[in-house]
Amino acid sequence: MLKQKSLIKNMLAISFALGLTACANTESLDASIASLSNKVDSLSSEVSALKTQQQSISEDVQAAKMASEEAAESAAKANERIDNVVASYKK
Repeated sequence: MLKQKSLIKNMLAISFALGLTACANTESLDASIASLSNKVDSLSSEVSALKTQQQSISEDVQAAKMASEEAAESAAKANERIDNVVASYKK
């Protein structure tokens, strides 16, 4: 019984000390939260910039793909015309 009271007193003293310590560190906690919030905001801005950049790159790739398809078409037509010119010389 005496051991239990001593144990309870010790636990209460430790809890009280921890409670005071936690209350004393609210400024540090607020500073940490503010720092983390700033980091999250910074990362959000970077993600937004990367999304914009990715969209621009995607549009450039699409334009390059269309240009290459047009060039291939033009080359095929030019080859066909050349083949027709060569065929007319053979006749």
